[in-house]
Amino acid sequence: MALLEIRGLEYCADARPIIRELSLDIQGGEVHALLGTNGTGKSTLAYLLMGCERYRPTAGRILFAGELINSLPIFERARRGIALAWQEPARFEGLSVRRYLDLHQRGFDPAPFLERVGMNPALYLDRHLDRTLSGGERKRIELASILALRPRLAILDEPDSGIDMLST
Repeated sequence: MALLEIRGLEYCADARPIIRELSLDIQGGEVHALLGTNGTGKSTLAYLLMGCERYRPTAGRILFAGELINSLPIFERARRGIALAWQEPARFEGLSVRRYLDLHQRGFDPAPFLERVGMNPALYLDRHLDRTLSGGERKRIELASILALRPRLAILDEPDSGIDMLST
């Protein structure tokens, strides 16, 4: 059984088809990349898989570990092990990077996860996840949070946007 099974998935926005008859199987441990020009539905597919508000298939099925998840809210999908790194990471005024990275597990050491995304923990753990960080810094911190969560399925929407690839 595939970790993720998509069968005949369709999605329309304002009566305009965005995704048509998509079928895909993803096994645990596999890595897949979707490539396409702007407006081809890549982010829309990510939001459908995560169960973001207002993103429900107009046809088809999404099965995660054999369970139909089409109507599950985002928090239930997260509980089952699906995580999404957004194209534009959120800012959290007043929340430190350390606290953001250990939200799921108190007493957890987030330093190794910052190191894995090329960030010095001594420089970032006590900073706030706010407008003082660049978009690339926020994106790396978000990627560190996905690594720390250890989800069964990680969906990365434009994981390299805003990151200076020469500095990695």
